[in-house]
Amino acid sequence: MNSYKKPNSPVNSSLKYETLLLALLAIVVILIYADTLTTPFILDDIRNIRDNTHIRVPTLSLKNLLRAGFQSPESSRPVANISFALNYYFHGFNLVGFHLVNILIHLAAGIFLYFFVKATLKTPVLRAQFETCGWIPLFTASIWLLHPLQTQSVAYLVQRMNSLAASFYILSMLFYVKFRLNEGNRGNWPLLAGCVLAGLLAVGTKEISATLPVFIILYEWYFFQGLSFKWARRHFLVLGGIFMLLIIISLIYLDFDPMVRILSAYKYRDFTIVQRVLTQSRVVLFYLGLLLWPQPSRLNLDHDVVLSHALTDPLTTLISMAVITALIALAMLTAKREPILSYGILWFFGNLVIESSVIGLELVFEHRNYLPSMFVILTMVALVFRYVKPTGVGVVFLCVVGTLCAVWTFERNSVWSDELSLYRDCAEKSPAKARPHNNYGAILLRRGRLPEAIDELQTALRIKPDYSDAHYNLGNALVKQGNLTEGMYHFSETLRLRPRNVKALNNMAATLVLKEQYPQAIDYLKKALTINPADTALHTNLAIILKKQGDLVDARQHLLRALAINPANASARRHLEEIDRRMREARGNRND
Repeated sequence: MNSYKKPNSPVNSSLKYETLLLALLAIVVILIYADTLTTPFILDDIRNIRDNTHIRVPTLSLKNLLRAGFQSPESSRPVANISFALNYYFHGFNLVGFHLVNILIHLAAGIFLYFFVKATLKTPVLRAQFETCGWIPLFTASIWLLHPLQTQSVAYLVQRMNSLAASFYILSMLFYVKFRLNEGNRGNWPLLAGCVLAGLLAVGTKEISATLPVFIILYEWYFFQGLSFKWARRHFLVLGGIFMLLIIISLIYLDFDPMVRILSAYKYRDFTIVQRVLTQSRVVLFYLGLLLWPQPSRLNLDHDVVLSHALTDPLTTLISMAVITALIALAMLTAKREPILSYGILWFFGNLVIESSVIGLELVFEHRNYLPSMFVILTMVALVFRYVKPTGVGVVFLCVVGTLCAVWTFERNSVWSDELSLYRDCAEKSPAKARPHNNYGAILLRRGRLPEAIDELQTALRIKPDYSDAHYNLGNALVKQGNLTEGMYHFSETLRLRPRNVKALNNMAATLVLKEQYPQAIDYLKKALTINPADTALHTNLAIILKKQGDLVDARQHLLRALAINPANASARRHLEEIDRRMREARGNRND
């Protein structure tokens, strides 16, 4: 009876007020991301979603979902793959559905962050210091949700892998804090089970979640144990066991040969492992700068960064390493006095270490800040409430910051609303990098703007002469313009660099057909079929040329194979009917 709360009690009023504020925040987030609802599939979306046959589940069954999860290109991220499969099952490749789920995941992550911060301020180490700072959770969640740096994790569909992993990560942390705050109460163990389950889902979504056990342990030490070395010594064996478990999991992922697995990625990169590690010191500080000043003019899907070749080449490499060292030292020195600041610094660098160290990934991507930025923004908000007096001034300042973030995110999302504007933005902001010019040229080509496309693709090849994709796209543009000889030259360059490029083989054959060089075209298509014998278009194209050559029998065989692969191939069926009619007529003439 004593636990009953009247409808107008302070607890119920507070809950209604909290729900209303979060609902208003959700509406704002949806509105500022509305422009991205029809952003088309781009870059890695093509491989992981649009062309990924494994997510095209016809019926909801465990078998189909497991197939989507573990046979997709990124097989180590089954949870994300299954989410794409569910999207496809309910609405096919409707872009609005995919983007709406990404926005809802972003909202969920922000709400989990809100409750995580709220619980964190109630931990033994912080509760006395922040008992009157009830606005910190809302400002943290708001600024994080509205921050322009998050646009890439939301608008870029495949980066659901990143945002979903971060959502499960912070949910796991939330369950852990709730478990510790309610320790000793009956029925508390489901919270611990939720922590473990959310953690497993995070790891199954993206590998960045491997740091979760480390930060749960650090969180316990910072906010429940008050950095007690006595506690650390008492739990040394447990902590050591968890550390060893992480090493074993890492070795399993790296096939128990970490150096070979890591170095193998550099075969496809324009930089060495040493150059990457040196460059990342500058990149990480660049990320921090974007967090502090995320003006849209500084944001880019495809940043161009100058490689670091030595500690002093450029000199900013050494300076960046010194700044990072100083920040980590600051975390150590202020751990007792400013635990949020200290933990926030370690959270930021620790959650970047997987993607910003030795693994041969791309040098810079803004979405990598999605998880690391969470505690950094909490740190900044907490410091404002701690040191800006009177409190009203701090509240006004944070309101201005949140509003500015919302305006800038809306502005940035207007660039993401259309792939032409997005790729143009990349080419303008990274003029010395080949890939943005190639991507912009490719979309101009698809839009039929041939002179502009050719100019962009030629720019890409001036920057990087052995760029196979640019040769391929330029070949297509030149052929469409009527310059068959030059187009064939660029197809041949594509095949010199990538001999197994099926599209280049097919387009070379199509160009040879335009020049009426049928035997050579047949050779190219046969070579393409040795690489991909299940390509229905290749069988159809070869059949059409064989039909032109009068070889109806072989043409018919390839059309039958094309239809066996794809019964809906209307072109193959039409040509097959024509061949069958001609063969019947020929038999009839012989009988006469």
